[in-house]
Amino acid sequence: MTETSIPAFFLPGFDEADIGEFVTLEFGTGKDRVTMHSPVLTPSLLSEVISRLNQAREGYLSHLSVYDVIKAIDKVMDLWSDGNYPLRQQAEALLPLITGYSGPMVTQTLDGIISMFNGENLRLLLKDELGDPRFLDQFRPRPNSDGMCKAYGPRLTTTVFAGNVPGLPVANIVYALLMKSAILGKSASEEPLFAALFAQSLAEVDPELARSVAMVCWKGGDEEIEKIAFGYSDAVIVYGAEHSVNEVRKRVPVRTRFIAYGHKLSFGVIGREYLAADRVRQTAVQAAIDASVFDQQGCLSPHVFYTEEGGQTTPKEFARLLASEMEAFNQKIPRGRISPDESAHINQLRGSYEFREFEDQGVALHASSRGTDWTVIYESDPAFVPSCLNRTIRIKPVKDVSEVVGLIEPIKGYLQTVGAALPQERFLSLANKMGQLGADRICPLGKMTAPSLTWHHDGRFNILDLLRWTDIEEGLNIS
Repeated sequence: MTETSIPAFFLPGFDEADIGEFVTLEFGTGKDRVTMHSPVLTPSLLSEVISRLNQAREGYLSHLSVYDVIKAIDKVMDLWSDGNYPLRQQAEALLPLITGYSGPMVTQTLDGIISMFNGENLRLLLKDELGDPRFLDQFRPRPNSDGMCKAYGPRLTTTVFAGNVPGLPVANIVYALLMKSAILGKSASEEPLFAALFAQSLAEVDPELARSVAMVCWKGGDEEIEKIAFGYSDAVIVYGAEHSVNEVRKRVPVRTRFIAYGHKLSFGVIGREYLAADRVRQTAVQAAIDASVFDQQGCLSPHVFYTEEGGQTTPKEFARLLASEMEAFNQKIPRGRISPDESAHINQLRGSYEFREFEDQGVALHASSRGTDWTVIYESDPAFVPSCLNRTIRIKPVKDVSEVVGLIEPIKGYLQTVGAALPQERFLSLANKMGQLGADRICPLGKMTAPSLTWHHDGRFNILDLLRWTDIEEGLNIS
């Protein structure tokens, strides 16, 4: 698509001529090929990057009020809300080729980021976690005891990103800046573009603030590079599979705060009340949204919908209705490009269920007529089975939603989101039991992939867990 190589990094203050050697990254094929380049990160270059990040933080970011930072981020979101903004147009043109997601899916993702990280929501987030955001600026009276205190963020936060969902780096960049922390981001090689574009737009709004942000790729496991990156950091955050997380953990100094967001599993629960004739269609629409957004690549995406028997619509009939809504969603927001191996896996799965369907009334297969765009499987065996993803979802019947607790027990260490279509009193009962098993988010069906900014990701605070506090005790003369 383009003959020009696009930067896959953001290193403010560095001219490409001064960086030295670059590595080429290619995505897509033929006329849809995207060529990007990223610095070959040497120990000396990384040390200089970190030195400049720390200088920018000490010289500028640390002197801003938290509300100044919010204003800057809000202005960035205003830029991205304009469909004619050049960096947004570049993202919408290139991210489908880089990630494989369809154009409409990328557009919806960008719109979601813009609405989530606006100034109003950021103020609500800080109030939710800190009570008084000004604790980040100065010593303030403690609300429930004597004395004063002030919150300090890490001087440098290094974040290792995953590439399964575009836009993920925005949250970490924003959180770091709100804490007055410089951030060094290890961009995912699968999608290094968006973090760089977002940082560029921050530089348009406030060039000095953007000097506290660096985004660059390096090969994971490079001991020399990671010794420097992690050794100079006050906090290290990593996203990825369990093996990747554990490998990073080994190289992070004991004194450094380490936060990991590893592999998680999500599912949905549908009560018989939501299978009534006047509600079931909307229930199917909501379930289709949850099973289709991000092509099921995110940890928030459901693998299974446990569907209660005894309603006006049986779970088996609901599977058929869901298939219809999966097709309708696919017409509006098509599934993205997948690899031949992924397609073969789906076809193999379909083939096995087609064979079983002939002999087993407890199985029903619904599949897209075109390729492997979506697959809905009804299966009477209630055991939790992870999906092969790419809009492949199972419907499993239960006599009562209370049975779900025992069915989910084997994966309790990996639970994240539970989408629920239940009346309030049953919803609260299920939420308590799911919380005891380790789920950190229970939400209405249709909202599984759209968490609130104040969500406790993996059961943690987004900002509070990274802060260090200093107290001034009552009785000191501070007048």
